[in-house]
Amino acid sequence: MTQSNLDVVFPLGSAAIPASGRRKGALVAGLLVVAALGAVSFTAHRQIDLLLSSLDEEVLTQATRTLGSLVERQKDQLAAEVRVLADDNRIRSTVLAPQFDRATVQDVIEDLRKSSGATLLAVLDAGGKVQVVTGSGALREANLSASPTVKAAFTKASSDVWTLSDQVQVIGIAAIRSGPQVPALLVKGLPLGEGQLTTVATALGVAGAILVGDKVVAISAHSSELAEALRLGIGLSDGSSQVSTARGTYLVRVSRTGSAATAARGVWAVTHHHQAAKTQLLGLLVFAPLVLGGLLFLLLIATSIRTNGGSS
Repeated sequence: MTQSNLDVVFPLGSAAIPASGRRKGALVAGLLVVAALGAVSFTAHRQIDLLLSSLDEEVLTQATRTLGSLVERQKDQLAAEVRVLADDNRIRSTVLAPQFDRATVQDVIEDLRKSSGATLLAVLDAGGKVQVVTGSGALREANLSASPTVKAAFTKASSDVWTLSDQVQVIGIAAIRSGPQVPALLVKGLPLGEGQLTTVATALGVAGAILVGDKVVAISAHSSELAEALRLGIGLSDGSSQVSTARGTYLVRVSRTGSAATAARGVWAVTHHHQAAKTQLLGLLVFAPLVLGGLLFLLLIATSIRTNGGSS
């Protein structure tokens, strides 16, 4: 017998795969990697957008809270001041006179309003009706007997935010006592307006306005850039809304200054993605892997083309 000289060869691994197939597989794999990098980059970019939007919401929420804190401090201060003012002899001697002389009381509270720095002083009778007022014609002869703040003032000095037809007043109200009796009440007010709005705007970089109905009665100083966005708040419901003007896009927040349905509305506006400048570099870096992957894929294609040309 003779031994066969035939050699049996078994293809092993990639040696059996044609070179063109390997190049095609590499291109497909490279394309998939680039697609994955693109998905990651755009997802990261979306997360940055969501972060910037949340910062817009946060600063408007903070503005609302800051204004609320300023108002609460002012209410406490006014309650203390009006309690002292109600015991002033100039008030007591005229208001508690046997014959109530409206003209004399008017002169007295006008002088006291100027000297105390108040924008509103008023005297109410025991029934809650305004007898004399200076600083706001909207309260003249108004009946405030249904006001919870007026009712509470018969027991102790109280404070509130009142929305009038042409302004919003932070007020303090205290009893003018004659022994155990309370024949009259004294109201002292300061405006809720540009001063508080500008304080918040300076601290947080937002603009604010106060609306009474469809009328802007106060606006923060140096807010010309956002003035149009603030005025658009007139037609918005309570909450946050994105608005666009000729100057750009803004996030606007509208909220009530009090619990009453007739309470004035506070409007805050901030530039859309107002912190974008601080994340600009990060926004570019999230696309760096995609750019690098794209360049490597182009290099892979160029290498494949050169290899095909050489093999042909």
